[in-house]
Amino acid sequence: MADKGIKNVIIKKELLGKVTSSNSRVVRFRLVSEDKNRKSAYSKIFITGSEAVVVGQGDTQRNGNTISATWSFGTVSSQSTFDVFVGFDGAEPSYIGSTTAQNYSFLKNGTQSVRVIVQISSINPRLRPSLEIYDSETVSLV
Repeated sequence: MADKGIKNVIIKKELLGKVTSSNSRVVRFRLVSEDKNRKSAYSKIFITGSEAVVVGQGDTQRNGNTISATWSFGTVSSQSTFDVFVGFDGAEPSYIGSTTAQNYSFLKNGTQSVRVIVQISSINPRLRPSLEIYDSETVSLV
C-alpha cells in the first residue's frame, strides 16, 4: 500500500552543475519538509557518470591582434559552459576563461603559433590528462 505523503522528485542531469576533471558529477542531497521546519542530514557523496567525451570541429582566425576561436560539437549536450585554454609558441595551453557561447576571442600574446583547446567546463578548470597532441589549426572540444 502506497503512502500518500511520499513524493518522488526527479532531478535532471543538466541541473547537476559542472563535471569534475574525470568527467563525472558529484552529487550530495538533503531532504527538507514542505513547510521547511525539518531537514535531514546530508547524504553521502555520490559520483555519477557523465556524457561521453565528444571531439568536435573548430577553427581559429586572426584579425590584427585579436584571435577568435569558434567550435561546434556533434551531439546535443546538457552542458552549456566551456573552459578555454590557450598556448602560444609551443607552450603548454593554460586556462584563460569560460564561456557559454561557442566562440571566444582573446588578444595575441605570441609570435609564431597558437593552440586553442576547448572542453566542457569543469569544477576545477584544467586540461584533461587524456588529450593528445594538439593541432594549431583546430580547436579541440573535449
